Amino acid sequence: MNPAATLCGTIIGFTCATRCKSLTAEAMKSHDASGKILAIHSVVVEERFRNSGVASAMLADYISAMERLNNKGNLRVKMEKFVLMAKKNLLAFYVRNGFMAIGISPVVHGKEQWFELERKCVTSEDTPTYECYLIDSFADEAKQGSGNPAGVVVLEGPPISEPDDSDEGEDDQMDVSETDRGDNERGMQWMATVAKEFNQSETAFIWPLKKHNTIENNVSTQKPQKKNNIQSTTAVYAIRYYTRTGVEVDLCGHATLAAAYSILHPKKLEDPKQNYKINFIAKNDNLQAELLVPLAISQPNNKGLSVSQKASRIALTFPKKTVTPIEQEEGGQSDVLNMMALAFSGVSENAQSFFTQHILHIGTTDEREDLFIELTEEGFDLLHGVKVDYEALTTWDGYTRGVIICCAASPSKEKIEKKQQHQQPKQLPVSFRSRFFGPKVGIDEDAVTGSAHCSLAPYFGTKLGKNVVVGRQESERGGVVECIIKQEEGRVCIVGTAVKTVAGRLSISI
Repeated sequence: MNPAATLCGTIIGFTCATRCKSLTAEAMKSHDASGKILAIHSVVVEERFRNSGVASAMLADYISAMERLNNKGNLRVKMEKFVLMAKKNLLAFYVRNGFMAIGISPVVHGKEQWFELERKCVTSEDTPTYECYLIDSFADEAKQGSGNPAGVVVLEGPPISEPDDSDEGEDDQMDVSETDRGDNERGMQWMATVAKEFNQSETAFIWPLKKHNTIENNVSTQKPQKKNNIQSTTAVYAIRYYTRTGVEVDLCGHATLAAAYSILHPKKLEDPKQNYKINFIAKNDNLQAELLVPLAISQPNNKGLSVSQKASRIALTFPKKTVTPIEQEEGGQSDVLNMMALAFSGVSENAQSFFTQHILHIGTTDEREDLFIELTEEGFDLLHGVKVDYEALTTWDGYTRGVIICCAASPSKEKIEKKQQHQQPKQLPVSFRSRFFGPKVGIDEDAVTGSAHCSLAPYFGTKLGKNVVVGRQESERGGVVECIIKQEEGRVCIVGTAVKTVAGRLSISI
């Protein structure tokens, strides 16, 4: 039977191998099912398809298929490694694809030298797992299922990391190479796959930047504590964010809070006298996180564990974002009004007139990331319970990420319910209220959006003449975000509570 007759399309390449007990010309002549070595004979690609990644893809697919057969099949003898022989000009190709050059081969084929290479066959026991969590950010620790849940995956190094010889001998600075950041196609595809599996609005991936020393960096929102000889150290981590649809975003506040919790909380439990901080290197920003005064919870839960073992109060420092008005003469305001009238058509018989009456300000944040709409408080309240056409919110091209709707909070609605059973820091009255929609990045309505407060806090801080403001995001889950505006530094400190809900090991291998 001709194998090609069973396939659709044209064969442009193939890979073949035999099992054997040693890498010798004699042993490779025939297939030995009891051999623990899989000797690859050929990776062949039609000439016009070469130098386009086809050979690497074929080889990766072949090795993956053999490892699956090895781990899940009924093989009497398992394979232990892949081996092959290659000429000097192909050594780099095979090394890039996971093989290690062992030395010059004694086998002679023609006048050129051949080299032996090998690669370990990964077994199910060898497959790495990764520490992972689901954490509720900006949560009320007394109310289960509050705040904004985020996935967190903790890696030992960047996904698909490769040694970078160019870094040797350089000074230890805060620059981060593309490899350190995880900016490689396979690593990005893996993170996108995992984020889809977590199915949260965002999943954060973090790994320590080992070449950077622990640094001193005061990011506290409180005065430095001198008593008890508390020491302060800051670790440096890379961080990347992916949505449930596998889309990468540059910044995510609640996922950063969750990521900070996964590192800071266990360290604080180990050594309360150590003031741990983290400097996160994101795609375009440097972010700081610090564990604040631990929550003192008097009531144990039904399993006898103090809730303080699951909750932490953390301060994050982000770059401040400005809101640039959209001028009427640009035509953008009318387009926004049309979009909002379509998205919230059920708010009134004449939705266009409703938004004309209640919109106070229309603008966009830095790089036109978010559309920013301030409403009257009456208009904001009237939108609650109105069915949203999320697809309609994507029709305006003037923003790339999300739509923020907000209003100033009146004194009668500023109070946050007191939690009688908790001994928490005194809470300030609510200064503004908000909702966030992100259908362009796969989020219909976000529960609590920390990064949105990078623009909300400075906007309402300026409007109210305050450097400390509190926002309440009024999604179904809801959450409260405390904000300290650092005008001279051009940054915003966001404070929230994180609560661990799930901890485990991720088995989706890179």
